Amino acid sequence: MKKKEQSKREIQEDIVLNKVLWWIVGTVVVEFIVLMINRFYVNYRVAEIDFSIKMLRPVFHVLTYVLPVCFVVLLLAWLALRRKGKGSKPLAVLTVVALLLAVCVSVTWLFGAPGVKFLYIAVPAVGVLALVYYLYQHEFFLVAVLSALGLLGVWVLPHDSGTLVKACVMLAVIVAVLAAAAVFARMLQSRQGCLTVKGRGVQIFPKNANYALLYLTCIIVAVVVILAFVLGALAFLYGVLVAWLLIMAVYYTVRMM
Repeated sequence: MKKKEQSKREIQEDIVLNKVLWWIVGTVVVEFIVLMINRFYVNYRVAEIDFSIKMLRPVFHVLTYVLPVCFVVLLLAWLALRRKGKGSKPLAVLTVVALLLAVCVSVTWLFGAPGVKFLYIAVPAVGVLALVYYLYQHEFFLVAVLSALGLLGVWVLPHDSGTLVKACVMLAVIVAVLAAAAVFARMLQSRQGCLTVKGRGVQIFPKNANYALLYLTCIIVAVVVILAFVLGALAFLYGVLVAWLLIMAVYYTVRMM
């Protein structure tokens, strides 16, 4: 029995390791693509004006429509195969790749240089969140996602070039996501971290999960983004979220030992 349990654990660890490696490779590739976009689409040289304006920009315009459609088609195909019990890993990888490329191209086309600067940070951040999901507890993954959302809010809200109404809508969306996360955590707490999916119980969080920290994270992030909306992107606000995230990383790392 011990040998069987050990072999199962080793198989699960190998699966997780493979997924982590895929995410690392994917993050590096997408970041390289972003660097190339910045080099030839944003910071092109005088001799490359014709190539950038006459060739790249029309291509990006077309890809902003083509890539999202490809993502939807691939996603529907993958879901159809999964319902039949024929999960396809290559198709799943292509779906994720199509999504990442669609986001990169759309952000670049819509926001230009500021969008590329955002992708510089966003792509590695997504890769780090994927590592957190596979290597840490799921409740810390939720804390990391909410903290990243707060950092995004602190950066975006004061830099928003639109109207005050647009900034208010963005703030409302962030607060709504935080409220939904709190409701989700409360639902899991009432069910000891378990959800019922298609008649089967799925353990999302462990039974000993610390839900107080999840609620506190929602409150801290909400207060920080509201202050960013009122006062601007103060360095202190970034520091609060980064410090909280580091404290949570230490806390959940100790819990894993």
